Amino acid sequence: MTPPETTRGHQVGCDRCARHVAARYSILEQRICNACYSRLRRHPEICPGCAQIKVLAFYDSERRIVCAPCAGEAPRFACITCGSEEQLTGSQCGTCRLTERLHEVLADENGDIHPGLASLYGHLKTARDPRSVVRWLRRPPIGKTLSAMAAGEVQISHDTLDALQPSPRVRYLRHMLISAGTLPEIDVRLNDLEILAEQLIKDLPAHHAQIINQYFRWQVLRQTRQRHADEPLTVGMFNARWSALRKIASFLAWLDEQGVQLETLDQRAVDLFFAQHRSQAAVAIFLNWAIQQKLTSPITPPHRSQSHPAPSIPEDTIWRKVDELLDDESIPQASRIIGLLVLVFAQRISDCVRLRRSDVSEDETAMSIAFGRTPLALPPPIAELIRHYIRELEGQQPFVSGGPDWLFPGTTPHLHVSEGIIRIHLAAHQIQARRAQNARIDQLVQTVPASVIADTLGVNIGTAIRHAARTNSRWGGYPELRHSLSSEKRRDG
Repeated sequence: MTPPETTRGHQVGCDRCARHVAARYSILEQRICNACYSRLRRHPEICPGCAQIKVLAFYDSERRIVCAPCAGEAPRFACITCGSEEQLTGSQCGTCRLTERLHEVLADENGDIHPGLASLYGHLKTARDPRSVVRWLRRPPIGKTLSAMAAGEVQISHDTLDALQPSPRVRYLRHMLISAGTLPEIDVRLNDLEILAEQLIKDLPAHHAQIINQYFRWQVLRQTRQRHADEPLTVGMFNARWSALRKIASFLAWLDEQGVQLETLDQRAVDLFFAQHRSQAAVAIFLNWAIQQKLTSPITPPHRSQSHPAPSIPEDTIWRKVDELLDDESIPQASRIIGLLVLVFAQRISDCVRLRRSDVSEDETAMSIAFGRTPLALPPPIAELIRHYIRELEGQQPFVSGGPDWLFPGTTPHLHVSEGIIRIHLAAHQIQARRAQNARIDQLVQTVPASVIADTLGVNIGTAIRHAARTNSRWGGYPELRHSLSSEKRRDG
């Protein structure tokens, strides 16, 4: 390494990136800046001299770009602990730095990994990029909370996390502890909803707090647990229920401003509120509950206007979008595949993101996927896309072990990809998933019995029958796979 050179009082620019910034390092007879130097250290390659993963920053006698030992130089980039040059962070490699950091955070009073956190230690050690875990442990309140657990200052429990202010980081930490087997599995979003509701209720006036607590515990929470006993609360469901509680609290505050009590609420006040406020379906549902509980006088909340089904999307448009998803490699692979499942097989995004790898099977002749009770053969282009995606997925998972076998895993441990992310990616290509799904069912029920649609696509039988009635369907035989999806067309194209 050489000190920065100067010309006429100015620092010489970087030879590698051509920016006029301080070139503090001399590598391969070039002056390079800090950013280029860091980039070089972060991307070791197979050395042509020794065939090991090393930082290639030297010339050997044959003018090949090789590692330091092959060039007869001191191992300038080697980890001071193990000598590795992979995933360098500071003077250590990522693995050694992570091991050191985990001992700092998870060690008990005897200097050993706390037995209750041993599973977390083992799980984090399987990270494909240890440097990302080191960075994560630095973020508050992650490291501080784990250190307190290891020191015995707080319990290794969900209750400890409940005492923290709900945030994406705390939610991620909880998912990480569940994924590692350190904490038992719970519905994390439902748990967060309870915490937020409790905080909201605590800050309300006593006469409002009692009513909303009763409504939340005996109406919202009970119904949510009954409806989602077998699957966790989604982001959309969580947001809807949390928004509803806040709107109800705002409604009760509005009553106070008007000098009106819930017990003496009349139709005039109800009409005035709904005339001044939009999107208050949650308040209407609350008022109907309050009437049933005899908490207010008999009134008539406005009914939600029934929406008319959007015009169906022409079949040619559906298949044009299918071809676009098959061809456009700029779209993230998970979104491409889910979009195809929506367009071709009338699937909901919410169902697609919950698919498991075990739902996809392959033999010598074909690949099939299980949406309903009967697996369905995939057209060759979609099968090949999924096959390629699964191969790449193995190297993309942040941790080598642990977690459900989601076909579309998300960035948060133990969770599948977010529905919202998929919707955003598809919307950017003018694909409205709900409309496309309904249009595709309309098309399928005209050629296939509703019972078969339900059996193979997992569509509710009542939904299939309604679509058949709406389109006056007279189905015949089973449809052939669309010719544009055949392997011959893709090969010729």
